[in-house]
Amino acid sequence: MEHLTKNDILKINHLMIEVIGGNFVPPHNLLNEQRLDYLVEAVQSEMFGQPLYPEIHHKAGLYMFNIIANHIFSDGNKRTGLEAALLFLRLNGYGFSPTVTDQNLIDFATAVASGEHTLESTQAWFEANIAPRS
Repeated sequence: MEHLTKNDILKINHLMIEVIGGNFVPPHNLLNEQRLDYLVEAVQSEMFGQPLYPEIHHKAGLYMFNIIANHIFSDGNKRTGLEAALLFLRLNGYGFSPTVTDQNLIDFATAVASGEHTLESTQAWFEANIAPRS
């Protein structure tokens, strides 16, 4: 399984702000670098030889939730969290079901940022809305 690196996530954030707009604080726009380091480690963590987050939806949800809820960046957390999850899914041959619209994604990212979702409910949302690409 392909995972995102710290550098990948930093690049996603920079690109999101460059393309869509926002306030980028040099050099990396980081607000909580330790939380980014934790995320990169946690997504691949094991306990007793078993992955802590074994399924693709667990990992996609972890990327999105941790970036958004933990305010890793000074700006662009929702966009970065969503794009990180999307890139992770694409790298591993997954995408969203055809019924998921751009507006659904925006609304979901906003709901995560508003505290309406836990990590577990974010992961459940991904489980219900992703599928292997054909």
